[in-house]
Amino acid sequence: MCPSSFNTGSIVANHGFEVRIVWLCCKSVLILHINKQVEKRFLPPSCMDLKPLTYNGRDEGIEITLRTELRPGDDVNNIKSAIHALFPEAKIGEFETETFPTTKYRNIECKHLSFEVFLEQIRKQAILDTAMDAMGTRLDGRTTTFRISRLAAFAGKVSFSHEDTPLGGCFDIELNGMGLGDWIEACTWHSGRQSVPRQLHDESSMEPSGDVSTWHQ
Repeated sequence: MCPSSFNTGSIVANHGFEVRIVWLCCKSVLILHINKQVEKRFLPPSCMDLKPLTYNGRDEGIEITLRTELRPGDDVNNIKSAIHALFPEAKIGEFETETFPTTKYRNIECKHLSFEVFLEQIRKQAILDTAMDAMGTRLDGRTTTFRISRLAAFAGKVSFSHEDTPLGGCFDIELNGMGLGDWIEACTWHSGRQSVPRQLHDESSMEPSGDVSTWHQ
């Protein structure tokens, strides 16, 4: 018998949306799901082999912002392609065509992003523990920041950067929201944590130098 329990309830919002509130007591995490059925996969890990839920940040109240600096010699179109590879809905302003050479520095900022493709990619790359550590290293209350390689993003991959100025530049990602630590753990969850539990800032956390922890199915 599972040592933990959970309660479900339904609330009808003003616009007719059905909000199911699921308490996962073993993790003390409150997850709001709109128009999604509460299925048996929401049982605590000790009861069964959980399948990962789908997260995108927006639906869970997490504000996601991307920033990067365009340096002399950077190809604006390549940078845009790299952003859209992981954040296809990102809105990027237009930039005037610069004549070469140029010494002008410019900045790109994309707000209100969806993390859906990003999270799908780190799951495909099997770097969920690495992602949890990287996203949580600078966690301060309801805010955290981390960096990813622009070159890797251009190829549709996620590579976390710990260098000041990595080759090809980087994207600075900022996450902001209530319960951010719990959200990071939840969106990077995988079945391997049933046998080898992981949480933010535990003994297996990634070193500041970037030494990583990996998992295998």
